[in-house]
Amino acid sequence: MSASSPLPPVGIVGFGNMGEALAAGLLHRYAKTRVMVLEQNAEAKAKALLQYKLPVAENLGQLYKESQILVIAVKPQDLSGVVGQLADLGFGKSGKGLISIAAGVKTSWFTQKLSSADVVRFMPNLAAKVGASLVGVSLAADCQESLAAQAQLIAGALGDAALVPEKSMAAVTGISGSGIAFVFRFLHALAMGGVREGLSYPQALAFALATADGAVKLLRETSEHPIAFES
Repeated sequence: MSASSPLPPVGIVGFGNMGEALAAGLLHRYAKTRVMVLEQNAEAKAKALLQYKLPVAENLGQLYKESQILVIAVKPQDLSGVVGQLADLGFGKSGKGLISIAAGVKTSWFTQKLSSADVVRFMPNLAAKVGASLVGVSLAADCQESLAAQAQLIAGALGDAALVPEKSMAAVTGISGSGIAFVFRFLHALAMGGVREGLSYPQALAFALATADGAVKLLRETSEHPIAFES
């Protein structure tokens, strides 16, 4: 960590939607934090280099060496390979921390594979792309307090962080991780109702979005139960 950043160097494995969202959030909120990326896809790699001016590691060994916290944001089929390489690199004795964005994979799986308790699990949703996700954060048993605090700062770069016991992560996934898709479908359906009554789709969607925004603001500012406003 430097005097101007609350975070040590962060390495992001995978520069898809969540990897990119995390990098963008870190650059915006903690501009002095060193962030490095590992990505195999040429287009995504070019985006990291050219749009975000981020250093891109040549391999996992380089990223591992230059990072204190590693964020795993790869596709499910690539997860075992990445974790196996980290184990071979000596992660268990390194004192480094690991954050996983892999849905449905418990911290215990990582701790067993890596022989380390310094593992944190995130559950963001697609709103992370605009820094508006409430990220569920679960800690492995015996995770260091310093990593727990740093992980919550990193989650905050995606919007905000909520520490939850891992047994509740399935609920967080349903409400937030998957739930946002139902919100999109609801908004589209609401707009289509307006279209059927003669509005253009853009105008109908604008009304639907304003209605949703207003409802959220009303609930936040009044602290009323949602049912109180049904009638």
